[in-house]
Amino acid sequence: MKKLICLFLIALAANVQAQKGIIFKMKYQPNHNYTMATGMTMNFDVNLSGNEDIIEKLKAQGLTQPMKANMTMSLSGNTKTGQAAADNVFPMSVTYKFDQMSVKIGDKDLPMPPKLNTSTTIYGHAGKEGRFKADSISGNGMKDTSEKKITQMMNAIQNKIKFPEKPLHVGDTFTQEMPISIPITQGEGNTNISATYKLVSIENGLANFDVVQNANIQLNVKGVTLKITGAGTGKLVYSIKNSFPLDYKTNLNLAVDGNISNTIIKGTVIMDGDYKYTIE
Repeated sequence: MKKLICLFLIALAANVQAQKGIIFKMKYQPNHNYTMATGMTMNFDVNLSGNEDIIEKLKAQGLTQPMKANMTMSLSGNTKTGQAAADNVFPMSVTYKFDQMSVKIGDKDLPMPPKLNTSTTIYGHAGKEGRFKADSISGNGMKDTSEKKITQMMNAIQNKIKFPEKPLHVGDTFTQEMPISIPITQGEGNTNISATYKLVSIENGLANFDVVQNANIQLNVKGVTLKITGAGTGKLVYSIKNSFPLDYKTNLNLAVDGNISNTIIKGTVIMDGDYKYTIE
């Protein structure tokens, strides 16, 4: 009898331990509504050299070096998923807009575009893996060529996202690499952002991760070269039931090195982001 009780307790303990592991796969589910609210701030500290003409013109406007700039913006969005068909494919629409954006250089506020609050909707679908595949875009008077490039880039990003095959337990880590080519007219852009996630706790149906990020962004457009590199940290709260993040906070410290019209740019950027999702 004692042996049976011991075996039962061992089996129970093993089962409880197994339940502490989670399958981490971010995916959309049919017949759901995902509401997003994003806030971001970027603080620039930049030095210019090489083109005295431009430097003197900026100085005449009260913009002395090192130049300090601040950008804040908020973006809201909504993703709706429809009924799944027999093959598990379901339609999706993603609508987003910039609610607020402000840019200040020194003590001067820059004017913002008048169509800032115009919504853009991306139509697409997802299969049984729950990955979004963009089909078309509407809004902001977008041309067909721009629409095609953006949908291609979005689908390329989705295709590169890889999730761990095995359940994660507290203390486990995994890394996602995201090398992407950015469609730019008369130029090229490449970005490689990696993120290492560490599962630190599981409680109340939520998995909490610490995140370490590395960024390497290079742009080469006619007359402009720009390189942005750096690292940062973040925290992710993941809903196990919904297989989707509810909250993601990031902080990146970046170095900027570039050349625009023979003006050499060197500086730093501190970028903070806060992404929240509500799922119904």
